[in-house]
Amino acid sequence: MSLMKSAVLCLAILPTFLCNTWAQSSEKGLPFIDYYAPSDYRAGSFNFNVIRDSLGIYYFSNDDGVLVYNGVDWSLVKVTKEKSVYWLQQDDNGNIYVGSDGEFGYLNASASGKLTYVSLMDRVDPKFHDFGAVWEIACSSKEVVFRSKKYIFRLKNNEIKVFHPADQEFDVAFTVRDTIYTRNAGIGLMYLDGDELKLKEGGEFFADMKVNIFLPYEDKLLVGSRFDGLFLLTDGEVEVFETEADDFFKEYKIYHGCITHDGNYAFAAYTKGVAIIDKNGKLLEMLDEKSGLIDFQYLFVDMFDANNLWIANGVGTSKVKTLSPLSYFDHRRGLKDVGTDIIRYKGNIYATTLRALFKLEQGEFGGHFIPFNPEDFFEILSLDLMKDRMIIACQRGLIAFDNKNFEFLDDQRLHYAKVSKDETKVYVGSGEVGMGMYYQNGNSFEYINLEGFTEPIKKIEELGDLIVFVSKYGTLGIVSHRFAKDTQYLKLEEEYQVGNAAIVPCGNKVLVVARDAWYYIDQTGKLSDPRPLALSNKPAKILQVVSASEEKLWVSYQDEERINYNELVVMNEGQMTATGLAFGSHFHVTSSFADQDSVLWFIGDGGAVRYDQKIPTVAEVTDFRCYISEMSWGKDSLIFENGFDVDPVVLPYDQTDIRFKFFTNEVNASEEKVFQYRLVGRDNEWSKWSHETKKDYTGLAAGEYIFHVRSKNTVNQVSKVDAYHFFVSRPWYRSRYAIIAYVAGILILIYVLFRIRTASLEQSKLKLEHLVSKRTAEVEVQKKDLETQRLILQNANDTKTQLFSIIGHDLRSPLNSLQGLTDLIHHYQTEQQTEMVDELVEHMSDSVKRLRHLLDNLLTWALNQSGNFKVNPELIKIDFFLKEIISVLRESAKSKKIELNLSGSSGCLIHADKNSLSTVIRNLINNAIKFSNEGSKIEVGYTCDHQKTTITISDNGVGISPDKLEEIFELTHSTYGTNNEKGTGLGLVLVSEFVALNDGTIDVSSEVGEGTTFTLTFPNK
Repeated sequence: MSLMKSAVLCLAILPTFLCNTWAQSSEKGLPFIDYYAPSDYRAGSFNFNVIRDSLGIYYFSNDDGVLVYNGVDWSLVKVTKEKSVYWLQQDDNGNIYVGSDGEFGYLNASASGKLTYVSLMDRVDPKFHDFGAVWEIACSSKEVVFRSKKYIFRLKNNEIKVFHPADQEFDVAFTVRDTIYTRNAGIGLMYLDGDELKLKEGGEFFADMKVNIFLPYEDKLLVGSRFDGLFLLTDGEVEVFETEADDFFKEYKIYHGCITHDGNYAFAAYTKGVAIIDKNGKLLEMLDEKSGLIDFQYLFVDMFDANNLWIANGVGTSKVKTLSPLSYFDHRRGLKDVGTDIIRYKGNIYATTLRALFKLEQGEFGGHFIPFNPEDFFEILSLDLMKDRMIIACQRGLIAFDNKNFEFLDDQRLHYAKVSKDETKVYVGSGEVGMGMYYQNGNSFEYINLEGFTEPIKKIEELGDLIVFVSKYGTLGIVSHRFAKDTQYLKLEEEYQVGNAAIVPCGNKVLVVARDAWYYIDQTGKLSDPRPLALSNKPAKILQVVSASEEKLWVSYQDEERINYNELVVMNEGQMTATGLAFGSHFHVTSSFADQDSVLWFIGDGGAVRYDQKIPTVAEVTDFRCYISEMSWGKDSLIFENGFDVDPVVLPYDQTDIRFKFFTNEVNASEEKVFQYRLVGRDNEWSKWSHETKKDYTGLAAGEYIFHVRSKNTVNQVSKVDAYHFFVSRPWYRSRYAIIAYVAGILILIYVLFRIRTASLEQSKLKLEHLVSKRTAEVEVQKKDLETQRLILQNANDTKTQLFSIIGHDLRSPLNSLQGLTDLIHHYQTEQQTEMVDELVEHMSDSVKRLRHLLDNLLTWALNQSGNFKVNPELIKIDFFLKEIISVLRESAKSKKIELNLSGSSGCLIHADKNSLSTVIRNLINNAIKFSNEGSKIEVGYTCDHQKTTITISDNGVGISPDKLEEIFELTHSTYGTNNEKGTGLGLVLVSEFVALNDGTIDVSSEVGEGTTFTLTFPNK
């Protein structure tokens, strides 16, 4: 596409006013051009002609078939055998005919709405199939003609008639005033009259002249010859139509022509470009490679609206804004680098860039900038006028130009300069930061600096006796020019922070436009309250603003719908109104200039733009429409092409993810248009405006829907609504027949269940007595179970009571002992009897050990009773395991001079929980020590085989009486050992429970006075 996007406003041209538009615009720049390359439409490079249908859809005859462009999407319609298409033509009924290589036909929308090619070759006698290619198609209100070199085929009333050339071949076919003309080489110009081809009066003049063009010219026929120029034919007389472009036509081979919207003529020259002339033959415009066109084989030119000239060639298609009030200058017109300022001085336009000063030289078809600074200037940033001189601010300093010579006024680096209204002072942005003022003192300039301010200046304006500036950092300053004792100085009166803002003079005020609000500054220097930004009553954020003239701005802004670049905005009674006129989608404007004769100039990083306000514009497009182009779901789709009405479709219930595509019939600046849609049956309101040209819906429920879509262009004109009606089917199990079947099935089921129930009641009656007797027996069993549960609970309650008794007794005793011992220790310490204190400390240590042992057992038992004790079985080497426990308890045995021995076969393993088994062994050995006499022995032994492992703990202590032996594993009060050692009463209870947890058994044998033996048996797993 072209560097700068085209203007976004359709134009209404007054022909009588604009017949000499180009001739009057000697300073005009390049037209805005949209270029559609093969990479854009993904088809062949050659486009031979272009037509537009009533919907605003464009069709291109292309190497690969028929290209279709709706302003958003491209599609390709293939013809028979995928041949090239050389011509397209539309008749008065909207039918589009296609001429191809050895083939011709028409386009037709299928039942699904998809545009397809339909051949007419089945209506042609096969002996006439050798015609080669159809090069033109001409339509009248009565018939359609397909022109090949060898034959002309006439389609009328669905029948095809073949016309043979009287001599040599046919070389053209066009319609003028509903009459179809052709040229028979060697004969001359002919026209179709009924079933005959007749020689046009005076047509023999062109018998040996290659003709390409037939156009109306007043009441005459304008004939264009490829090599000989233009002619006018009327009443049998032929006259040469002399034009200023004759040499151009003859040298570069005139190929095609059209009448422009304002009544002028445009002609495509095969090897050069397009020339536009008026009715008098005056050359108005020359469009070629220098204008931005792609320079390769210009085959076709036509105009379908007031603004766009379409040019087809061998490498794509171009759309030229020929009648736009906007034109631009870039490197092709001499303006290089980033533009900084523009102004008119002594009748000439001057522009500056970061590198040079340029002067606009007027030309026959527009202006061209040439470098114009003999001195070594660089970074020229600002221009203004002062007393018949042009003031230049740049990095070299302040320079004056008097139309002949340059004069350096000061060498201070400057990046902005503004001449005062009385032309006696120059306000400047000095160096990299700061503001100052030059005033004339005799023949020299004196400089005053604004002390204390160090920000780079962006813009300066005068407001009465005050100076208003805004910095690049968003500081808005109000400065006064003061005098004291013959000394002049600048004083910063007010300072505001307004962010990225622009200042624009508006009468006796200065308008301050920031990103989110705008203000006024009056001549008192006070800033008004902020006002919200709303362009055409829509909230907006300002991206950039440049003054066009008083109360007119060029604004780039973002509203809820889109980003609008460089749009003309009018201030009226405190309101901002967007006009819709815009240019340069990404053209960053740095400065502007209101020129004479209603012309505005802009300059920026994209070059310069000239806006001629004399060219009238209208704000609306006739019959602005929005259309649905496609509806797709799953692998299926409907194509709404060429205005074809598609019957409502019923979507399967399991394919409800759908997509709609849509477009408008206004191709101009398609990227600037927005769309709004809603799905009646699902959406309650219209969507927000969006640039999206498609909409997806997912998971639609069964029901009836209507999709609505509309568009809005840059002048806020809302299109007519397009709609499509469709349905989503219910699943089979929710259909009407399925519901009837459900009801019938339910009734049958009820009847069957009733019969079954009746029979079952009889059976139930017989079973009831048996059931009663059975339930009576079950109640008796439950009664017995309840009694058993009661006894278990009673036992648990008794156990709890006994446990509390044991805890109260067994805990109180060591605690009382500890209290007594501490009292005695205190007494003996007072009496200084240290030997007694040491003895009591030993007793205290024994009491603490017993208390700790009691608490360990108590907590372990409680943990097991609560179910939170986790058993983690593992393989344990018995010898190492027992040695470890015995080593801990050996000191306790030594205190009673008891010999503690371990014996057993090596290599024995046991699969048990190590912690619980350790508790079992420790408690049994502790009991053996407790109830053994001094000087006795305790034997710990173990054996193992493939089936089990056995551990025995034997002592020759006091033994256990038979009556005590029966309740040894029950919860009882503890008994005292041979040395009055106090027990816990819990030890053997834990032993019994932990052995069971490890799938083992415990046996005990004892005789009073002989000793006791505990035997533990664990299965080997």
